[in-house]
Amino acid sequence: MKIAYLACIGALVLGASCTTYDSATDLNPAGPPMIRQVRLTDNWTDSTMATQTKKIFAFGTHPEAVDADGKPDYNQEHHATAASALGNSLRIIVDELLIGNNLEEIACRGQVDDDTFDRVPLGATPPDIAACSTPKDVLPTTCVGDHVVCICHKSGGCPITNGMVPEGQPVGVLDSDQDGAADTQRFVSGSVGIRCNNIDVAIDLDNSYYTPSGNQNVPAQGGFDVLGPAIILAPLAAMPTHTDCGLVFADNVVDKENHKVCTPPDGDIKQNCTEGDNSAFSFSIQPLTLIPSIDNTTPPQMLSTRMDPIGFDANVKLADDAPASVTITENGTNYTMFTATLANMGRLLIIRPSDAVNGWGANKTYVITLATTLKDSTGGALPQTQTLTFTTGAN
Repeated sequence: MKIAYLACIGALVLGASCTTYDSATDLNPAGPPMIRQVRLTDNWTDSTMATQTKKIFAFGTHPEAVDADGKPDYNQEHHATAASALGNSLRIIVDELLIGNNLEEIACRGQVDDDTFDRVPLGATPPDIAACSTPKDVLPTTCVGDHVVCICHKSGGCPITNGMVPEGQPVGVLDSDQDGAADTQRFVSGSVGIRCNNIDVAIDLDNSYYTPSGNQNVPAQGGFDVLGPAIILAPLAAMPTHTDCGLVFADNVVDKENHKVCTPPDGDIKQNCTEGDNSAFSFSIQPLTLIPSIDNTTPPQMLSTRMDPIGFDANVKLADDAPASVTITENGTNYTMFTATLANMGRLLIIRPSDAVNGWGANKTYVITLATTLKDSTGGALPQTQTLTFTTGAN
């Protein structure tokens, strides 16, 4: 990837020249850059009592997100109160271009600081990247000047294959295909984040990125999910369940006039917002949910055989000690002849009878209780005690 300035980050990937700081995507360059919309996946029950899981506008509006009567369509835009905790990337659509150099960095041939990625200086062009992509023997003579990249920033030097690069000297841009361009890029750690109840969510730097293209015109392919310019922010794992979340930006995430990102009320860019203030947008993560493998009906459901296990599917990975929060009673008496274990990478709680020959007792009624001490891997607890009653037959 070749990164220079603003939208030039994309041009540098393609090896194109980049000589202008303006673009057709400069939708609203006056004032600070504003968040216009945020798209994410939410869960809710619609008017027909059907469960919906869909990517929506959780913030902001769009003139095409309307129902048949031309009114805002709740199935396309609403405040997210049960956003999916797992696999939920956010598309943060802004009203003007940002400086891409502060959002993405390129891969180097070896370690340059605490990792193998380095920022591209403002004003760098494809020739500057190519000059730092040359072979090792000529690299010290070509990778020079004010816009060098992939330079060793470690006191004592940076280790490379068969040697060390002194501090301040070029390590070299990773360019395996030798086309004079960086092979790959990565989102800058700490540039944009998600904070839930003062918990900073770990961000997947490889699957998060900045796209300077796009505008408010919805194309035939991609729909609302290609609106831009946008920051795509992908959590590394599940977001903390049953929490309220917002966005945080580093101070250097700015437009070309050095204005920091802010969020106007309802994404209305005609209203003012204070630079760096993004409190107007928030969303809530769904609570820990456990769905049993049998119905909790009245009268209680009967197992097909006394050897049948009972499973609870969780919406996120459970904590390792989650099975300890399971109790069972039979006729009001504590029942201990069972085992509770985790499967399916921690997302399935399985309860089995301990008696491998006879299974559960014959013609019995059992009540499984999941206590609120049961937690998921993010620390979120079951919102309320959950019970499940089942019966057994003679066999």
